Amino acid sequence: MNWGYISAFWTTVVMNCAQPVNWQACLPVQDWLFPAIGDYIRFKTEEPYASEKRALRSIQMDDR
Repeated sequence: MNWGYISAFWTTVVMNCAQPVNWQACLPVQDWLFPAIGDYIRFKTEEPYASEKRALRSIQMDDR
C-alpha cells in the first residue's frame, strides 16, 4: 500500500471523523468505507481511466 494513500486517508477521514460535529456523517461506516475499499482494489488492478478508454474505443469502432 502506498504511504500517500494512508496519509491522505488519515488527514481527510480519521481527523475529520474525530470531530463530534462530523460523527453523524462518519458513523454509517458500511455506507462509505466498504465501497471505498472496493474502489481502491478495482483501481489498483486496472490502469487509470481504463473503462473510459474502452468506451471511447467502442464508439470509434461503431463509427467505422
